Amino acid sequence: MNKHFTLLAAALMTVGTFTAANAADDNPSKDWTAGNYYYLKNGSDKYLSLDGNKSDSVVVKAIPSFVDVNKAARDSALWEIVGINETAGTVYQFKNKKTNAVLSFAASQEAKPVLAAGVDKWTFTDGGGLSASLSDGSKMILALNDDGSVAFTGEALDLTVTEPDTMTMTPQDLGDGFSTFQLIFDDKYEGNIFTGKDLIANSVGNNGFMTLQVKGDEAYSNGVKKFLGVDTLKTTINNQQNVFGAGFALDSTRKVLRPNELCQHFKFVVNLQNDSIAMFVAGAPDFDDDLKVKEAEGDTVRVVYAQTGNTKVLTVSKFGANAQPIQGKLPMIGVAKGTPVTIPTGSGVYFLKKVSKGADNGKYYVAKKAFMGGDSVPSVNQVRGQWYIKENNGKYSIVDRESDSDLILDKEVFAVQGMEDTYLIGSDSITVEQMNVDLKNKYLGSFVASEQDLVNKGYYLSLFSATPGVPELFMYASDSILKGSAVDMQLFKLFPMKPVKVAGAKQLGDTVSVIPYQLGGYFLDGKVAKDEEKGVLKFSTTSTPLSFRFLSDANGQFYSMATDADNKYVGIDVNTSNLQLTSTKTIVNIAPVDAPEYATFEAGHKRLVSDGNSLVMNPLNLFAQMKTEGSEITKATYEKDNFSLWVEPDTMVAGKQLYLISSGSETGTRYYMSVKDTSFTGINYDKYAMFVEDNDTIKTMKDSPALFAFKVNEHGGYLLENYKELKNGGKPYVGVVNGFVVLEQFPHVAFEVETASAPTPNEEINVSEIKVISSDGQVIVTNASGKKITLSNILGQTIGVRRASSEYFSMPATSGIVLVTVEGDTTYKVIVK
Repeated sequence: MNKHFTLLAAALMTVGTFTAANAADDNPSKDWTAGNYYYLKNGSDKYLSLDGNKSDSVVVKAIPSFVDVNKAARDSALWEIVGINETAGTVYQFKNKKTNAVLSFAASQEAKPVLAAGVDKWTFTDGGGLSASLSDGSKMILALNDDGSVAFTGEALDLTVTEPDTMTMTPQDLGDGFSTFQLIFDDKYEGNIFTGKDLIANSVGNNGFMTLQVKGDEAYSNGVKKFLGVDTLKTTINNQQNVFGAGFALDSTRKVLRPNELCQHFKFVVNLQNDSIAMFVAGAPDFDDDLKVKEAEGDTVRVVYAQTGNTKVLTVSKFGANAQPIQGKLPMIGVAKGTPVTIPTGSGVYFLKKVSKGADNGKYYVAKKAFMGGDSVPSVNQVRGQWYIKENNGKYSIVDRESDSDLILDKEVFAVQGMEDTYLIGSDSITVEQMNVDLKNKYLGSFVASEQDLVNKGYYLSLFSATPGVPELFMYASDSILKGSAVDMQLFKLFPMKPVKVAGAKQLGDTVSVIPYQLGGYFLDGKVAKDEEKGVLKFSTTSTPLSFRFLSDANGQFYSMATDADNKYVGIDVNTSNLQLTSTKTIVNIAPVDAPEYATFEAGHKRLVSDGNSLVMNPLNLFAQMKTEGSEITKATYEKDNFSLWVEPDTMVAGKQLYLISSGSETGTRYYMSVKDTSFTGINYDKYAMFVEDNDTIKTMKDSPALFAFKVNEHGGYLLENYKELKNGGKPYVGVVNGFVVLEQFPHVAFEVETASAPTPNEEINVSEIKVISSDGQVIVTNASGKKITLSNILGQTIGVRRASSEYFSMPATSGIVLVTVEGDTTYKVIVK
């Protein structure tokens, strides 16, 4: 900047002056100009203004210096003052320059300092306060509370009318927050290549200069940029001197031969009173000195026009005293907001590829200064490489969804000419590719089970080994140690933990979380934990269970299974098949299956039939066999009574009812169907299932081997499932081999359940016996249908009375000792857990 700029303010004040208001000489408003804007100043550094964050809120803002304040903020503190003559005297209205809103408040001394219909005409004296009369005779006085907020009672806020200074505009000032704008001239000028175009401005240096490009025509086909500037082509004008007559052109920049760089640097200075603009250029070709700009002197010229006949020619001139041009006249220049560049697809998730020259050209961004390696491409199933682009009134924020780094925040973007979906963002040319990613999916990149699935489904988990020739291996438990097997599989139940925020473009309100899960067996006690001594994974009821995150692969099909605490991955020791924690990802497949359905029956005599044969107890050796009526036994045959089994509900486990299945001998003793088991003296068969003698432990022992569930078979009938074998990872399903009942790992035999008549020896002895037990918060009474059941606590207070509606009747009860009285029978004491 040279010495001529010291006179710039004076020169601007001569541009666009309006007629002074007609007022009496003693009226302090006599010097105010209609249509101009003024500050209402309080003290040395406070101004009545609209709040920049809330445009209808009135504040008194302390602004010690306007040097670093943009035009929009200054305009919010500028007011047009309009005098209105009324009978009682002159009142004033104040119209804000930024919003064009009138200073008006609700007609009450208790009004909030927010613009509203009501009082909008004020008594005012320059250097005094604003006041208005209300209908009740009281006055609203513009004042300040102790905290500095605006009030309407108290000591008046003295305001002085002050003329604003001129200001050098930034590109964003020209475009009302954007670098894209249009220049508006008051007349038609030959050689005016500025008008009717969207212009893009970029600051150069520190003195307020900027380059100008035409939007959509920013560069030649070879990529060389075009700029507007003063050209060597000159219009002949009478008495022209030095640069006067030089025209304008859209051209490239030359720095060596016939340099024109300073000829392409523009400055705009605005008169804030009326927004008239003075337009300057840092230099122009000096036609008396080999077309060179005199950089040493820092020549600066002003845009003017010359009258040649009936034609007005736009040109430039040096200026002298009072910053007035030596030749030519000043055009009226205004500015209007242009059409900023937009990303047509709007807010959403994008991949960003760098297309600028350099080592990372063609790579995808993963963070502000980081790229994917090689030819790697981001995935819609993982946040790595995903960017959230959020539009806000034409400006954009671009933040990555993995590390929350930003490329730009609330800034405009610029299209790169000749490249589709490519923009200048910061200093790089970047191609944006919108992806079909749902921002509402807050668990992207990890497995999430719905609440309904957690209740209704179980999950098989299998690992893909990296070892050639090793097939997909299912997770299962053997003696509580988790292993991988090509045939064995364990049904798991997932227990969700509290979600953890792990990623997201958090600056833009976007978060991505993961839900860790603990793993339990669907029908086994305990959860998956680490065996610290052996370094393997196991089922345990005592060790602290591990929590796992299921993290998606790029295709969203398989997962890696990582511990929530230290990001170790579940892998397999191919030598032992044991599952262990490693630092290497192993692909895990999650296969949800519907939770098995189980039948419920009331206690009664049933016949269990499969393929024409029925389940029966061999009365001689107690083996369980499949027979038909009339089949031979030593010295006898199987009769109808042999096939009548007593099926009795016992307890409920994991949503399924377990039953005891018993038969009887000729002496009336009842037997329960069981499997090979060492819990009973002398019973330890290797293969076949059998019946064991009834005793007091069969019902009360933990994990009784005599408990069965009737699992619904999808092809019809029921699968008999032994609870203890299933829980221990053994062979839980009842099968048949050569007519003998065996237990198998996988079900092959489905049974039909038919109602049977009671065997003659058992009708009076066993069937009518009343029994009272407790299970899972319930009191269960058998063989008491139609009788009144009364529950009491240990103090004898009645806690429930109901009439049994079936032979297997249950009532809810609170934990503790409960007395159960059966009508016509006796009182039983049970412990409810």
